[in-house]
Amino acid sequence: MIILSSWLSLRVISQEIEFSASRHDVHNSSARLHKIIGHDEEHFYVVKFYGNQYFLGKLDQNLNIMLEAPIKLFKGIKTYQLEHIVHFYDELIVFVSRTRLMDITLYYQRINKSSLQPSTELIELTTVQNIKGAWADFHFALSRHETKLLIACRTKLSWSGAQFNEYYVFGENLSPVWKRSDSYEFKGLGPRDNKYIVDEVGNISILSLLKRESIISLIREIKNQFTIYRYTRDGGDFKEYPVSLPDRYIRDIRIIGGAEGELICAGLYSDTFIKGIAGTFFIKIDPETGRIYDNFQHKFEDALLAQLSELNEPMIKDKELIRYHITDMVLRKNDKIIIIAEQIFEQTYNTYNNLIVTCYDISGQVYWTRVIEKNQDFNFSTKQDKVVELADYRDYIMETGFLDQNFENYCSYALMAPLDESGIILVYNDDIRNLENPEEKRGFNRPKKSYLLSVAIDEFGNLFRKPLVSWKKKALFPEPIRFYDTRYNTIVIPAFRYRKFNYYKITAGF
Repeated sequence: MIILSSWLSLRVISQEIEFSASRHDVHNSSARLHKIIGHDEEHFYVVKFYGNQYFLGKLDQNLNIMLEAPIKLFKGIKTYQLEHIVHFYDELIVFVSRTRLMDITLYYQRINKSSLQPSTELIELTTVQNIKGAWADFHFALSRHETKLLIACRTKLSWSGAQFNEYYVFGENLSPVWKRSDSYEFKGLGPRDNKYIVDEVGNISILSLLKRESIISLIREIKNQFTIYRYTRDGGDFKEYPVSLPDRYIRDIRIIGGAEGELICAGLYSDTFIKGIAGTFFIKIDPETGRIYDNFQHKFEDALLAQLSELNEPMIKDKELIRYHITDMVLRKNDKIIIIAEQIFEQTYNTYNNLIVTCYDISGQVYWTRVIEKNQDFNFSTKQDKVVELADYRDYIMETGFLDQNFENYCSYALMAPLDESGIILVYNDDIRNLENPEEKRGFNRPKKSYLLSVAIDEFGNLFRKPLVSWKKKALFPEPIRFYDTRYNTIVIPAFRYRKFNYYKITAGF
């Protein structure tokens, strides 16, 4: 495994990167949600929530607003709850639900992309009965290539230990690929913190937490446990895969679908009695046989720990890292898998800090590991009413587009990982003084003293950095954590300041 010696050894290159900014616009009132949800050859589409109303917006290719229309959530005296919006096979589709005394119904409605008005009536997808006070909740997932759409309906009866499920997988024109209803019994708290994925074949995988660590787990072989519920062969085959590491703690875990329908699982672990991060693990599940294979654990090498120690990384007994969390996991064109772990050690300085980027080959062996020094002062503890835990915060912002006018989100990073490339590019805010004096690395904490930095990593682990744009007077502040991924060589980063907003469009040549 090759490890880069220092952030300062990153090479500055004249990589071809096009950068543009849209005009400034203003929200009519305090916005609580802002998220780009899709694009086509001519337009980008955004959903917003302000003035107690959801809106759909259409932007031109330069990200300037062209049209905005409210999403109608009532018909006469009937009211509906917005569940999800997707841009799927060049269609805008809104999903809403209506709760009655004994059941809840999920509907969908197609939206005309020219006028942003409904082009169909509400169409019923399913009605789920209320089971002794337990209501169904709905979950949505697009495959990475956006060829399959999953809708999952789950009713969990905590008092009886039963869970009832309905699954729907759709393809082009929202045509059904397969559907399935089932149920199972569970013990204790049962599956929770669920993550749903669907791959291009139509296989569904659900990653669930089953057992958290506790004091009593110190004397047990199984410390904490996750499970993967997996549906293959158009929903005909169902298997459950408990995921645990004997005598070790799983500190974080992610799953993605492979190119041939296999499931790829990777995560972070720690050794017994040490609450940190000691290394990574890797697992694959065969789509045909369901066999678990390529099951490996990779302890962080001494050279990597020494490098992080030189960067003043907080450590436990010089053996384990503190509070890292997997923020991205992507399959590359060359069949390699990349995971990115970000430090989320909660303190009043250097909280969102370094990134550890690990690349596996197709068999699960570590191909290379890189450290990206990203000193950023993100004081999460100042946010009093935390909607989620810090470890889940990035995913929450990415999935919901949640906005808090009193809370800054200038840290973390944006990821460009084109489907047709093997490398990746990271974009994040850095202190402008680091351009003038890189020998004395300063932590970023003031957006008026910032610039956007891109760090490219090619398929062999070579790193290159390129400054993109410095903040100028009257400019808005980019929030890379909110990036929109076009799935190819363009990302869009929203920028905010008070009620003003605009967009930065970044296109790179790989």
